[in-house]
Amino acid sequence: MQMTCVDDFVIDHVHGTTRSLTPAEIMATLMADHGMTRRTARACLTRCVENNHLSYRQQLGRTVVVPSLNRYHPLAPGVVLAPPHLPLPTDGTCCITMKEGISFGNGTHPTTRLCAGFMVEAHERGAVWQRALDLGTGTGVLSLLAVKLGCCHVDATEIDPIAMHDARENSVLNGCSQCLRIYHADDFSSVGPYEVVTANLRYPTLVALEESIHQWTVPGGDLILSGIKAGEEGRVKDAYAAHFALQGETLRQGWVGLHFQKPISR
Repeated sequence: MQMTCVDDFVIDHVHGTTRSLTPAEIMATLMADHGMTRRTARACLTRCVENNHLSYRQQLGRTVVVPSLNRYHPLAPGVVLAPPHLPLPTDGTCCITMKEGISFGNGTHPTTRLCAGFMVEAHERGAVWQRALDLGTGTGVLSLLAVKLGCCHVDATEIDPIAMHDARENSVLNGCSQCLRIYHADDFSSVGPYEVVTANLRYPTLVALEESIHQWTVPGGDLILSGIKAGEEGRVKDAYAAHFALQGETLRQGWVGLHFQKPISR
């Protein structure tokens, strides 16, 4: 079926939310924002599913719409996500294999892609990382990317036990279980410092963690943050200004990603 610009809106809407939406919620948005009839809205959603961009899933006794993992998903330049049943790309593209779980954090959310983009950009500019810390790892996407970019020791924290289970399974799928350690956030005791720290968390948590992140990051190390809604970035930048220098800022679908570096002289 041929896709339309409204279909693109639906796909972006599903990718950009932090909670799973029901078909009825998506159709209600289409009717309210685009003046569609219920029949037309349903046809739009059906196209997105039949073209393998979205899929239906049973979650806690209800049907929800989620990004489809039955295809390659771009994560960052030169990096894709793929389900286990798809063959690895043969063109040199870095591929992270992801099982389809029920927890948040399958790598398709804008905040994950913002962080991944900064990681790849820093790596292409010559950053060399041996040790990485990923705070709020979800299903492990950024931790796995850190390994793919050369880290031999990655510590990751998470509070959701289901996400932790999925992250451990994904680490096995990608052959990374020997260098990736996943901790419940309450049990984590840093064995840093780290050359790169990623944190995809909501901004109050990012602000509260600034002093700890400062201690965990080596001088000259990279810090990559997201989970920040547009309009909140000023408070995060203010919180980190004393110990980190801002290197980059990107807006995607209402979310902001920030790349800092810890100066060597401080």
